[in-house]
Amino acid sequence: MERHNDYRMLSRSGKLRKRFDWDSSGRLIVYCVAIGFLTGAAAFFMFAGYGIIGQGVQSVYTAVGIDLPQPADYTADAGPLPGAVFDNAVRKDVFFGLTLPRYWILLILIPTLGGLLCGILVGSFAPDARSDETDMMVKTFHFRNGYLRERIPFVKLIASYFTVCTGGSAGWEGPALLTGSGIASSISRRNGLNGKDRRILFLAGAAGGLGAILQIPFGGALIAVEVLYASTALELSALIPCIVASLTGYSVFRILHIYFYGQPLWTFNLAGEAVIRQPLDWLILLAMVPLIALCGLLFVRIVLEVRNRLFRRMQIPEFIKPAVGGCMLGIIALFCPQVCGSGGNWLNHLLLGQLPFLFVLMLILPKMLATACTLSSGGVGGISIPSLFIGALVGNLLGFGCSYLFQFFGVPAWSPSIPLCTLAGISVFYAGIVKVPFAAALIACEISGDYSLLIPFIALNLVHIAIQSPSASLFEEQVLAPIDSEAHFGTYSVDLLKALTVREALDSTSNVQIPLLTLPVNAAIPQAAALVASRPDTLFPVIEPGNKLAGVVLAEDIWTTFRSRRKWDNVTVIDITQTPDEAGKLKMSVSPDDNLYHSFRLCLLEHISELPVIDPKEPDKLFGMLHQSSIITVYNERLAVSRWN
Repeated sequence: MERHNDYRMLSRSGKLRKRFDWDSSGRLIVYCVAIGFLTGAAAFFMFAGYGIIGQGVQSVYTAVGIDLPQPADYTADAGPLPGAVFDNAVRKDVFFGLTLPRYWILLILIPTLGGLLCGILVGSFAPDARSDETDMMVKTFHFRNGYLRERIPFVKLIASYFTVCTGGSAGWEGPALLTGSGIASSISRRNGLNGKDRRILFLAGAAGGLGAILQIPFGGALIAVEVLYASTALELSALIPCIVASLTGYSVFRILHIYFYGQPLWTFNLAGEAVIRQPLDWLILLAMVPLIALCGLLFVRIVLEVRNRLFRRMQIPEFIKPAVGGCMLGIIALFCPQVCGSGGNWLNHLLLGQLPFLFVLMLILPKMLATACTLSSGGVGGISIPSLFIGALVGNLLGFGCSYLFQFFGVPAWSPSIPLCTLAGISVFYAGIVKVPFAAALIACEISGDYSLLIPFIALNLVHIAIQSPSASLFEEQVLAPIDSEAHFGTYSVDLLKALTVREALDSTSNVQIPLLTLPVNAAIPQAAALVASRPDTLFPVIEPGNKLAGVVLAEDIWTTFRSRRKWDNVTVIDITQTPDEAGKLKMSVSPDDNLYHSFRLCLLEHISELPVIDPKEPDKLFGMLHQSSIITVYNERLAVSRWN
């Protein structure tokens, strides 16, 4: 009755707000629609710019007689292979046995110039933003509270024109993702949103950019919430806002593209070929997963090794490194000019099986190297489209292999279709190297227009994730689980907790000394329950005769056993104690030199409030007990006397 009277006393606008719940969810949805609209429009004009500038560069090549190979030059049986791609009418020079056009040097100079301009622009205006756009988005979400400097997306966008339009092996989705995140970050900052809402909108902006420019409305949303983690974890609280922003961005981009170009961006037509026709197809696709996983691991290692062992060790100014990468790309293009560009324009021919087997076989490794040279050197562009293209190449190659194998044994009908294998390659390859099993399956289905493959592809992707190490990822800023992100770590700074040790917490003068309670190994369950009943602790050390540490027992296990009265007569504390492993390491324990981040994370993961401290030199001796309250106290003390970023 009281609540009814309160409602009657509200004004008309107050009643509307009460009815439509604007503050809890409506506000975020409206923000997501606005972000999706702005991001979709920005993505379209960005894409149009890539097309105009790219055509200008192509006209330069054409003017001097360099006709780069196009998908239309190929059939399933014939087409120019790498190393023999230029028309005989324009071949003039011979270079180490390779016939080249007269002005072959332009194939090296143009990507080099593009890399140099890109390096100068980023080095002058955003020197702290040299990392990959997706990696930057992931790091900003986890450790920068969703704040992105407004100039960074703009600088990276302009720099991407120099990389992508001069033939760099990079996609346009990375700058679109960062642009969407930048738009969302600016809106959040100007409206004074709290940290949680700011992070959600930040992901929504990324989803809007991906959904728009790749035309994957649901795949874009899932990538944004999956790519944050190197496991199967999701940022579920942001899923609905990301879907809203991605659908809006997708719709705006599609409408504008049809209005100006007369057709959608992607026009894949698989004619119903990408289907699982028989149970054997399942087994064949499953057998392909380890092979695709090996190719994915090879690609990740190439990209990371080229960056870490080559470009990071170069003793040259940072702004020159993208030019060196462009030069290396140009050298590869002399032998295999098909590596130039993102590879998106080849996807339709791959999916339809219209490219020769030898061409596909000879293109996989050069494309991996070209992508590594372009992006590991500091070039600006997305890695997703080249990755999808490489995955399509791998799947297409395996499809050809199956076809030839079953033809050899006289049972060609047993072979899965090449479009199906190509789609499986896209899904499984991308899922493994980016750790997005659900998004990758959805992207493959959105490409084919057939969602009946969603469940099989998810199953294949999860198998790949299960057999592939979490470290085999293109994005180093991913964390393993939400507990490793500052976004889910309360208000505590991970950097500061990593700088503090367990020994400091134990030695702190402000550390609250809580009386220690230990349990003997032969204590009966009723006796143990009586001892722990008056303590708030969640974990207790178990001591052997001679005051040696036997292990730890959880209060929860004591009470569970206590409630099972039938077990009282035969069970003592040692029977429910967690003991050290074969190496002498106790799982729920820390050493004096461990950092407080590791300790706090262990408490949260195991749902305990204290940890035994064990010196590795004396593993059977209890060094002390570290309580969560001690961690928080020492953290606040150091925060008060020090300045931390």
